Amino acid sequence: MANKKIWMCIALILVLSTTGLFSFPTAANACICVKSDAVLENKSSSDAVFEGTATSVKASSLSVFRSDGKTIKASFQVNEVWKGHVAPSIEVLTADAEDSCGFAFKEGERYLVYATATGKSLVASCSATVLLSDAGEHIELLGSGSLPPQPDRVEQVVKDSNSGLFFLSIGAAAALAIIILFFCKRKQIKSRT
Repeated sequence: MANKKIWMCIALILVLSTTGLFSFPTAANACICVKSDAVLENKSSSDAVFEGTATSVKASSLSVFRSDGKTIKASFQVNEVWKGHVAPSIEVLTADAEDSCGFAFKEGERYLVYATATGKSLVASCSATVLLSDAGEHIELLGSGSLPPQPDRVEQVVKDSNSGLFFLSIGAAAALAIIILFFCKRKQIKSRT
């Protein structure tokens, strides 16, 4: 009778393990990206598309990813823009590893970046971002971009003139003080004679 119970338990374990009801969890990928090869589709699904040089790549305390992985902040000097309000210098967040849907930016390298907006941050996660050296087809299909916005020339002239006016007003005040002192001294000399 005991042998019959043992064989029934073994049979039950075999049945459950083959149906998946009695199995141990296996390692799972933290991220599965479905990337499109269509450049214009990638542009359409992105909030910002630009070409720039990574000037700094470092760990960030910001957490915009659901995984426990670390966040990386890559700073860029932007050369050309195809989509979005992209400043001449901009930061993009990404996960610290490609298996977490991140991108491995390297300082000094040039990239074509496809990023999405998450709150006030731009994020390159599951994006079509590529090294510029591998982006020939992308650039061809995107066409000509534009330069990132430069500080308004009128604003710069006003700033320059305001600082110039400041120094001019200090100079005028100093000159006025000297003239007043000169006349006061002259008046004292005349009153003595």
